[in-house]
Amino acid sequence: MIPTPSEPTVPLPSPDRLRNCEGPEEIRVTGKGAGLKLTWPDGQVLSFTAPFLRDNSQSARSKKLKLSGLAVPAAADLSISAVRPIGSYAINIVFSDGYDRAIYPWAYLLDLAQTVQPAPENSPLTPNDFLKGN
Repeated sequence: MIPTPSEPTVPLPSPDRLRNCEGPEEIRVTGKGAGLKLTWPDGQVLSFTAPFLRDNSQSARSKKLKLSGLAVPAAADLSISAVRPIGSYAINIVFSDGYDRAIYPWAYLLDLAQTVQPAPENSPLTPNDFLKGN
């Protein structure tokens, strides 16, 4: 299932939790960069789309744009170009739009997963779907 955001505003975890959070066993870029799949030691599997991760970046620039009301949602066709380790506590994701400033700590990714709701598969549109943007 493809996750969809539910208006997440997830703060970064506490410094103690950041230090003590165990990382995933496997990190895999999926669908030609369309998403990221993380497999944790307890067997939990988390999947995120590239636009969702980009929209939830905690970089100073992203936060400033959000606070200013100038944040623009990531393009639907945005993809992941590279994933780089940051010590033993996080990854840095490089996106196809050139953005490379976001660091995603393991604890933040676990918290972010709590805000993701699976998109209903093949659900019919209702009149309310057309009114959401108005």
